[in-house]
This record gives sequence, structure tokens and C-alpha cells, in this order.
Amino acid sequence: MKRRFSYTLAASTLVEMLIVIIVSGILFIALFDGVNLVRRYTNRLNKTLAAGNSLLDSYQQLDHLFLSCDSVIGGPESFCFYKSGERLVLVEHRDSLLVCTRSIGVDTLFREVEEIRIVPVRDIPVPVDSLGVRFRSRGKLYYFEFGRARDPQNEWRQEALSVENQFKKEEYDDME
Repeated sequence: MKRRFSYTLAASTLVEMLIVIIVSGILFIALFDGVNLVRRYTNRLNKTLAAGNSLLDSYQQLDHLFLSCDSVIGGPESFCFYKSGERLVLVEHRDSLLVCTRSIGVDTLFREVEEIRIVPVRDIPVPVDSLGVRFRSRGKLYYFEFGRARDPQNEWRQEALSVENQFKKEEYDDME
């Protein structure tokens, strides 16, 4: 005996088809709205990370200039970095920007700079031993010092002592 299979589907009414189409459209819109929400969040996060990396990069560039040059001569709004008698870089305070001019081009180091001041280590006014830069970034006020006034070994020692004191304080708190 041979069986016959019927491959026909049950018919749907027009109203049922319209309801399925409307529900599918709503789900489709909700899905893409969720994807758009995730995309906007990741873009905002990437911009925040890029701004932090830009600040770190600018700090390292200016710190490297002070460490690699022989002398720095300062003017009212500009500083010339010299190495072996040749001018390496000219750093200028233009409007609210700290601009670094090299032979290969111009680069903006810091934005929204409020103050640049020479930090004297010795009482010699012409050569610049150290430079202090005060600027705003993302609504916060920052002040960085570059050059010989900022002794990296001393900073490292101070940081190690502060961590050690923190552990001692926690140890004393545990004893009480």
C-alpha cells in the first residue's frame, strides 16, 4: 500500500498575514535601534579613550623634548629647544594652544592652555630649566611640570612611600 503525502500548507487569512508583517516590522525596528544605541555608545567610548591617549602622547612628547635637548631658551610666549647647537623644536603658546613646530611640520600639544610659566631651579632667568603648563581638558584643570624641576627618581620614591604608608595605615586599621 502506497501512502500519499500532501505538501500543502494551511492557508492564512489576510488579517493574520498583516499582523505577522506588522510584528516583524516592529521587531526589525527595535533590533536596529538597539544596534544604533550600541554603536553610539562605542563611538563615545572610543572618543574618550582617544582623548586620554592624546593627552598622554602630548605629555610624553614634551617630556621627551626636555630630556633629549641640551638647552632651552625661553621668550615671552615661545621656547626654543637646542641640541648640539641646532634648534630642534620651537614650542609656542598661541591663543589657547601649545604648538610644537619642527622641521617636519606643526603639531598641537595641548589645547585650552591657560598659563605657561618657567619654573626656576637656579636663579638664572635666561636658560629654562623647567616649564609648567596649566590647561583644561574635558572640564578639569591640569598642571604639568617638565624638565629638571620634575625629578623622576624623586617622584618614584614619593609614590613608593605613599603606597607603603597606605599599606601601613591598612595594617594599623586591621589591628584595631
